[in-house]
Amino acid sequence: MTDLNELMGSPFVRVKLVAFVHFFFISNAMLGSWGHGAYEFYNFLFLIAMFWSMHSKDSIEAIQTALVINASSIFFDIVSISLHFGIMNGWAVAFSIINLILRPVSVALLYKEFNTRGGTLPTGSVFPTSQQRSYQDIDRPTQPTPTNSQPGPNVASIF
Repeated sequence: MTDLNELMGSPFVRVKLVAFVHFFFISNAMLGSWGHGAYEFYNFLFLIAMFWSMHSKDSIEAIQTALVINASSIFFDIVSISLHFGIMNGWAVAFSIINLILRPVSVALLYKEFNTRGGTLPTGSVFPTSQQRSYQDIDRPTQPTPTNSQPGPNVASIF
């Protein structure tokens, strides 16, 4: 059991495991005729974001993109499955429901990876950052520091 905890503690294994499991269930779910293409579209974007996360091992943006797409896919899966439940074959419905059940687990694993890579979710911010950014206060401009040089253009520096 310790080996499994150690294995899941490895950041690269987490991302690869999430990508492989979802790839397996998404590809089996796509064996049905979804008809509208939305299911294929957002799952394709999710898999691309997962491959990007595997390629860019230090990128916070890559894992953040995969995390946001995966979290929003929970809602999209519910809508897609409920709209096409009666017209799809049982194989595709079963795999899409299993994929939907696994999404909260993969969201938790991706969030753990997001934190491991240094991403934070500051309170009151929609866009997570890895560092605080400072902005220039334009309401109170700073006074220029006086210098000993003569006012006006320096003609001597031209020649």
